[in-house]
Amino acid sequence: MRLRSLLAIPPGEGPSEAALASEADAIVVALNDARHAAGRLRELAVAALPRIRAAGKLPLVIVNHPRTQLLRDDMDAVVTPDLAAVLLPHAADPQDFRDLGVLLREFEYQRGIEPGNVTVFPVIDTARGLLRAAQIVEAVPRSGGLLFDAAAYARDTGAREETEGPRLSYARGKIVAAARAFDRSPLVAASALDARSLAQAGFAGALVRDLAAISVANAAFTPTKAAVERAAAHASGYEAARAEGAWVARVGREVADAHSARKANLTMEAGEPPA
Repeated sequence: MRLRSLLAIPPGEGPSEAALASEADAIVVALNDARHAAGRLRELAVAALPRIRAAGKLPLVIVNHPRTQLLRDDMDAVVTPDLAAVLLPHAADPQDFRDLGVLLREFEYQRGIEPGNVTVFPVIDTARGLLRAAQIVEAVPRSGGLLFDAAAYARDTGAREETEGPRLSYARGKIVAAARAFDRSPLVAASALDARSLAQAGFAGALVRDLAAISVANAAFTPTKAAVERAAAHASGYEAARAEGAWVARVGREVADAHSARKANLTMEAGEPPA
């Protein structure tokens, strides 16, 4: 799933024509804003998903937390063949992720959608979530990675808000390590100004709220030609080793195994030109 730029549209609104015509990889619709009636947000999301898909973008939805008692109705509304992924805010415990996974599987079965078709990205926005990031990301097989909300995390920890710089470097590093360790994508809520440095820190994509930030994010999070070539060498080396009955391959001075091959495939996918 190619997610260099995820454009979040304002809650209570449908995607604009400019958003649909943009180069964003995904458009994110929010169901979790208490300033708007839950039913109205679901109606807007249901109408938006096929429009986003028809525009050639991945439709994503931010749902309500399981303990709000709103999640089942969220899933009932938005689990359709158009839905690509769900963002789960305030993921502080692996059980939060499992609860969402159970509901997704239930509605996928009911609607004839292949189980596991919808990907989930837990949002890490608290200290509790950060400390359990690795357990959360591996709690459900359909996990696509983690999304770090630096602003919310800073509020939770009493820190000064920042996307880059030294104050939240430990948190950013832990998100990247937790996601990459399980061959998943680390994403981050960020501005255009921070995209390049966050890409260099290991993140794979950014949630942005400004149309102007999309092209910057796409450029920052598209792997270089050298990175794609290195990934292709790892993937092909591992495949050749497996064909010969070995479990690892030597690629230069590095070792290519199943883990590095999966990461290599993610890199090659992110480096593919748009269709």
